[in-house]
Amino acid sequence: MKKVMLCAAALAVTTFAHAGDVAWNYSITPVYAPNTDLDSGGQVKTTWLMGSLSATTAIDKNQRLGLSLSGSQQQWRFDAPKAWGGKTPWQDLYRMQLSLPYSYATTSGWVYSLSPGVEYSGEDGADRGESINYGVTTFVANQVSPSLMLGLGLGAWQGAKEDKVFAFLIVNWKVSDSLTLKNPYVAGPVGPAGLELAWQATPKWELSVGGAVRSYDTRLAKDNAIAANGSLEINTVPVFMSANYALTPDASLKLYAGAALNGEFVMNNQQGHEVAKENYSTMPFLGMTLSGRF
Repeated sequence: MKKVMLCAAALAVTTFAHAGDVAWNYSITPVYAPNTDLDSGGQVKTTWLMGSLSATTAIDKNQRLGLSLSGSQQQWRFDAPKAWGGKTPWQDLYRMQLSLPYSYATTSGWVYSLSPGVEYSGEDGADRGESINYGVTTFVANQVSPSLMLGLGLGAWQGAKEDKVFAFLIVNWKVSDSLTLKNPYVAGPVGPAGLELAWQATPKWELSVGGAVRSYDTRLAKDNAIAANGSLEINTVPVFMSANYALTPDASLKLYAGAALNGEFVMNNQQGHEVAKENYSTMPFLGMTLSGRF
């Protein structure tokens, strides 16, 4: 469900623009998911608002340095939940991430990327110091052919409960003139980059299907009714269909329809021990992303 500003494979080019040029990218994404059944009884719905802003510049023809800021607000609303003793388990959740992506491309087609970052992830009322995490994402990719780039990456991030380490695939494969297999997300604190198959139906329309594994880890409020100063894990596998329309050469609007599969909420106390777990049914969602560059 989380859409971010750039596909990691978009960094994978063999040469870069003129040194000193700065490219700005932005995106804003609202997502809505209607009432969905909880396993123990009751329902849950959610509204997310996400945005990002990034700047990249070419140090020279081989090196590129960037600065990326992204953030989100998650509003979860519960209707007669039987889990958690009938209590509202948490209030609004907030996430902010600042990263410094660096990439180096060789003339032989290899790309090396390193992106250290810092993240705030907490419920409204969470201890700010306990809600800050650090991590790094790195990958190595190779332009195997003019139509195929492949690579492997590794992410290592602190979490509210425990540290996360995961591997991921970088792919940008021009299957045909109109069909491309690529990464829809940036790998980071919530997991790998996923895969998306995109079809360029017309010069302005791109249709795609895709999915990923997402795991959101959030520090809970100091006065949380279930796990004060503990943590919340939201685990899911979002799959989606989308239609992207090029509004101008520098801006596009992407419409989403999808479903969050295998949804799970896990609440842990301050010592990291699980105190409550609840699953939810397949959650449909709708969203759109306005993105562009300037």
